[in-house]
Amino acid sequence: MAKSKQKQSTEFAELLDSKFKIPNTNIRFGIDPLMGLIPGAGDWLGGVISLYFLIQAGMRGGRASVLGRMFINILLDMLIGSIPVLGEAFDVYWKANIRNAEILQELEEDPERTTTESRLWIWFVVVQFVVVLLGTLLLISWLFAELLGLLF
Repeated sequence: MAKSKQKQSTEFAELLDSKFKIPNTNIRFGIDPLMGLIPGAGDWLGGVISLYFLIQAGMRGGRASVLGRMFINILLDMLIGSIPVLGEAFDVYWKANIRNAEILQELEEDPERTTTESRLWIWFVVVQFVVVLLGTLLLISWLFAELLGLLF
């Protein structure tokens, strides 16, 4: 029974992320990037549909680190996918649903390894976020100091 559910998840991910191919290229895309073309709602709709994989992982006993990793995949897909033109290209490349279907399969095969990898991945993302945040704060502080220097 688990095999049929896994196959169903994989087929659904392929429909969302790689069902179609641009002729004479290796570029594949699914209905997720196409939904992203709907202004204002397409990427959010795609994100809601992508929650299917997160719910499946929860039902299969995925730990918080695994669910967090999957959620970050969906969140990146939604946020960056919302940027006109660049977002559609990112959607075609990122393939969050296929990534999450692969995590589901890994969860079935080796739950402990998947949990450990997910923890490391989440820490990597958190460190990246902190570095970007600190860099942004330093840049704003420097710009503010330069502006004050020009005024006084």
